[in-house]
Amino acid sequence: MHETRRRLLLNCLRVGDLLVLTTALAVALVFSGQVVEGSPLDEFLAVRVKLVNFLFFAGFAVLWNIIFGAFGLYRSRRVGLMTTEWWDIAKAVAIGTLLLSGFAMVFNFSAVNRGFIASFFVVALLGTALYRTVLRSAFARGGGHGRNLRNLVIIGCGPRGAEFGKQVRSRPELGYLLLGYIDEIAPPPNPLHGHPEKLLGNLEQAQEILANVEVDEVAISLPIRSYYETISRLIGLCEELGLVVRIPADFFESRLVHAYVDKLHDTPVLTLQAHAPAGGSTALKRVIDFFGSAAAMIVFAPLFALISLAIKLDSRGPVLFAQERIGQGRRKFRMIKFRTMEVDAEQHQAEVEELNEVTGAAFKIKNDPRTTRVGRILRKLSLDELPQFWNVFRGDMSLVGPRPLPIRDVERFDSAWQNRRFSVRPGLTCLWQINGRHEIDFDHWMELDLQYIDNWSLSLDFDILVKTLPAVLRGTGAS
Repeated sequence: MHETRRRLLLNCLRVGDLLVLTTALAVALVFSGQVVEGSPLDEFLAVRVKLVNFLFFAGFAVLWNIIFGAFGLYRSRRVGLMTTEWWDIAKAVAIGTLLLSGFAMVFNFSAVNRGFIASFFVVALLGTALYRTVLRSAFARGGGHGRNLRNLVIIGCGPRGAEFGKQVRSRPELGYLLLGYIDEIAPPPNPLHGHPEKLLGNLEQAQEILANVEVDEVAISLPIRSYYETISRLIGLCEELGLVVRIPADFFESRLVHAYVDKLHDTPVLTLQAHAPAGGSTALKRVIDFFGSAAAMIVFAPLFALISLAIKLDSRGPVLFAQERIGQGRRKFRMIKFRTMEVDAEQHQAEVEELNEVTGAAFKIKNDPRTTRVGRILRKLSLDELPQFWNVFRGDMSLVGPRPLPIRDVERFDSAWQNRRFSVRPGLTCLWQINGRHEIDFDHWMELDLQYIDNWSLSLDFDILVKTLPAVLRGTGAS
């Protein structure tokens, strides 16, 4: 029965994708200006080429399904995120659109122009995402009402197994029916009513249980170190029985917050990392950084000229100051600023170390004697940071991210956890910038950086950018 439902869903997805493809082609013809009398569309639909058109569409429809299948869009996504599916759809539609434009050039289809390609991509992308979201929501509601359920058995009654079961129980929209647990110890309590979950048997009985119970998926939540051979045997057993195996990826009990599976040729590779994996949002973040920094440099060009003139008139030396900073992956890069100190300020660093007013690895003096008159104004308004838009444009930095630290500060880190800030690209502004800057201590600063990394999203970046300007105008914590 479950296999029938699975095939029904698969067929619905394939048929729906083909309907969206057909609609996208039709809409693209309209919006590209081809549906007019005497246009290339007449030639495209002429009887003498009708068979060619049909074969082209049929072949492309098959290719469209193959591309979607290659991006995993025809497999079960009960435990996946909707945003992950949207990103896979975007990649599949982009590849399909590129192939369509390539075929049009090879076969000289004059109806397929730039307007056609743009319209097709937009309609295919939005149509497929909307259709699949609605269908997935419908099946989720069905799971929540006891329909389209997948029978699940959890092997392991320890904390990981209990947590997995708790998540399944608390999210009925996933469409799972938890049959019970298999282990040598007592089962965990049911989070809904507090009574023990059903214990189907012990590990020695696992083969008999799984072979005779109507089960679709097995979640193995045993400790890896002490049950390696048992887990290997259970995976082999599930493979023989044709069962889906899910293994929670938190078995190292680390602080890593993201886990996903890649492939090295044909070998699945479990990847764990302390920041969000690269994907649609991170790619869009880079696009925003690139165009945002380019626009900022154009808009602020007159201000750049005025500041440069003021620096030149105030003190001898270059307008810009470059210093090596530590960026993503602990890579060094030269960060540029407007010069706010005397030319030989770095040579006198050791002489003013005792005047440092902040705790921890950072160095800051509110009234640094090395600062020039214009420099004090630039620092107060954070205008000295404006040239860093060039670093953002180059990709050394981002508009939002942990502030890049000098080598001197990084060498004085006294806690290993502080190094996780180097897992992302540094930025022009961050949570520290809008929360008092040098009025907060160094450890709190580092904690804010990790808070940003663990909770990163484009909406968080936007929120920080909006709050940065008022913070700068207030001059809170600036020096």
